[in-house]
Amino acid sequence: SFEGTIVWESQDLHGLVSRNLHRVTVNDGGGVLRVLAAGEGALPHEFMEGVEGVAGGFIYTVQEGDALLRSLYSRPQRLADHIQDLQVEDALLQEESSVHDDIVFVDVVDTYRNVPAKLLNFYRWTVESTSFDLLLKTDDDCYIDLEAVFNRIAQKNLDGPNFWWGNFRLNWAVDRTGKWQELEYPSPAYPAFACGSGYVISKDIVDWLAGNSRRLKTYQGEDVSMGIWMAAIGPKRHQVSRSGMLTSGLL
Repeated sequence: SFEGTIVWESQDLHGLVSRNLHRVTVNDGGGVLRVLAAGEGALPHEFMEGVEGVAGGFIYTVQEGDALLRSLYSRPQRLADHIQDLQVEDALLQEESSVHDDIVFVDVVDTYRNVPAKLLNFYRWTVESTSFDLLLKTDDDCYIDLEAVFNRIAQKNLDGPNFWWGNFRLNWAVDRTGKWQELEYPSPAYPAFACGSGYVISKDIVDWLAGNSRRLKTYQGEDVSMGIWMAAIGPKRHQVSRSGMLTSGLL
């Protein structure tokens, strides 16, 4: 986060390059800014699509030089301590996995933006290591009523090919700012995607995801990425109709 004042200055008012600023309130007391890097002599594509903006450069002044120097000098030791902590954590995870066989390790740095890539790696591992007809994907903070899930599958014959069962959001607007900011998907709305506690997909869909895992582009979130990928194959969607099943923290 940043707290301070941003001042835009130009010695030549005619040289202050701006675009689409008719909806911008100057000196409004705060707000959210998005900084984009522009190639030489060119404005980013977003500016041609009606996004308000002003061109300029930044000059940074370090206010606490001594504190910065102390941080730089201590960085090697802090890095060594961090690596040691990670090694201890890795050992504990390996022990957990060897005892309970409940963790799959994939070669992805575990950040929120990398969750779609982690999901694709998991699907590839699933196809290579297990045998199944349907796959239920859920989160680690959910309780699963497996009997209810199996009963619903049997009652509704939810076991065919190219099948996706979940609680779907339709025509969900793409956020261009904020926590869920999406800059890579150009459409104004996402394709249908499952949200809530999880979803169930047929094996042929998992096979397709695993087979294309190194080609599929990842987007800002796991759920919306899955929706974009599924738009390519058009699975048969089954909307959850029972409250509490695939819609909240309790399956």
